[in-house]
Amino acid sequence: MKAIIIGSGMAGLTAAAYLAQSGNEVTVYEQFESVGGVTATVSSNGFKWDLGPLLLEKFEPGEEAHDILKELNIADRLKIVRDDRGIEFPDFSLWKPKEYAGPYWRKERLKELFPEDAAGLDEYYRFYDRMINLLYYSRNLSERKVRGISAKIRLWLGFQKVKKMKDWSAKQVMEHFFTNPGLRAVFTGILADFCVLPSEFAGLGVPWANIETAFDKRIPLVINGIKSIGYSYITGGVGKLVEATAEKIISHGGKIITNKAVEKILVENGKAAGVKLEDGGIDRADLILASGGAKETFYHLVGKEYLTKEYIEKIEGFHPMDSVFMVHLGVDFDPLKYQHAGLCYYYKTYDIEGAVLRCRNGFYHEGDDGFLIYVPSAHSPDMAPEGYHAITIYTIAPNVLSEGTWEEKGAYYADKLIEKAEDFLPGLSSHITERVIMAPPDFRKRTHLAHHAFGGASPVMGRPSVPHVTPVKGLYFIGAQSETGGGVAGVMIGSRKVHKIIAGNKNQ
Repeated sequence: MKAIIIGSGMAGLTAAAYLAQSGNEVTVYEQFESVGGVTATVSSNGFKWDLGPLLLEKFEPGEEAHDILKELNIADRLKIVRDDRGIEFPDFSLWKPKEYAGPYWRKERLKELFPEDAAGLDEYYRFYDRMINLLYYSRNLSERKVRGISAKIRLWLGFQKVKKMKDWSAKQVMEHFFTNPGLRAVFTGILADFCVLPSEFAGLGVPWANIETAFDKRIPLVINGIKSIGYSYITGGVGKLVEATAEKIISHGGKIITNKAVEKILVENGKAAGVKLEDGGIDRADLILASGGAKETFYHLVGKEYLTKEYIEKIEGFHPMDSVFMVHLGVDFDPLKYQHAGLCYYYKTYDIEGAVLRCRNGFYHEGDDGFLIYVPSAHSPDMAPEGYHAITIYTIAPNVLSEGTWEEKGAYYADKLIEKAEDFLPGLSSHITERVIMAPPDFRKRTHLAHHAFGGASPVMGRPSVPHVTPVKGLYFIGAQSETGGGVAGVMIGSRKVHKIIAGNKNQ
């Protein structure tokens, strides 16, 4: 079959690689000047930066993303390095101890900080263990790595222990376990990354968003037969993953065409028939796999007249995340003298609900609500010239400001963010030799989105996802705004799932 893939982020590249490897004729159209989308590495004067703090999940051996690398025969081209991160709050910090203190060191440290909630912490970590067990069995059943009635029974029994919380929000779960707002923020702070309110995020998902292995790489990934998820960097930057996957496509005869936007997806007799390009050219195909924005794809490229009422309802129910603001720096000093690892989240408020609401309403906090500092040269020294380091200061940001524009205020906001980061990296401003600002308009241009949603869909309870299988025969929807959600591993897993659906349909 001939397949056209719209978009060259990791969703599009993964899908294209699978299809090309299976013997199909594949063409990838990318409207931007380079491939990779937001899973790319940018460079300037010898410095390299990933577009975000890409401490990736599920890339350790035996995990889904690593399985994909093996299936595409590119695993041996990439060096995966397991790592962890730290957290700083206004009144306390959580860094792994110098000597390994077991898988529950954070629980014991938090008991010291919040003795009034010691019993609640014990109860929360029992809940945490149950949810990790449920994640393990559900994931392995879906991947068919375990079979049989015993695994299903364990899954059912495990769910009974947390069933009373199935409709609780993260806010309700935190209020159930803890009295201190600071302690609640420890487990809900990460939700700001998803641009989701604690009051609208599923409470049962809190442990899955706070897996303990993210905070200490020494924690075994398998404890009592239950495997947790590892967190890793790709040496040299995540752009190495983009390069390896793109070269895989080309080695199987596939084509990747940049600077070429798709203007329309052609539909004939209810079936995808090809695409019309912005230059007026027509490229016909048997399959179309579209990544990117749900509304951009279905309302502009396809047309509502080809969609069912049910599918439109799911598109309308989709809640996009907001954007991000990044300042990439090249510096002539070692930031690791002050920051104990390559990545740290600096939360400057305990009001996660308020911070996300303000962002949604167009108010940018200028760093007052928090940010993270990521040092990619900590795990990959070649991402900076010898004797230098690469740094990214990153925070969520409104797609559109309530007052003024990013074009007007970007440089000012970059100065403010550097000023805030200097509280943790003393003398930072006097050591900067390179600076690259990336604001929401830059990401809109890179991703071809009217509303840039950095991680795709905001995981709001009760909001439906946009399915891979569309009402148009031969048209599939992939990427961060599809049913498998965002994250590098997430979009790759979704593309593999779609490839299996296509292969199954072909064999029927």
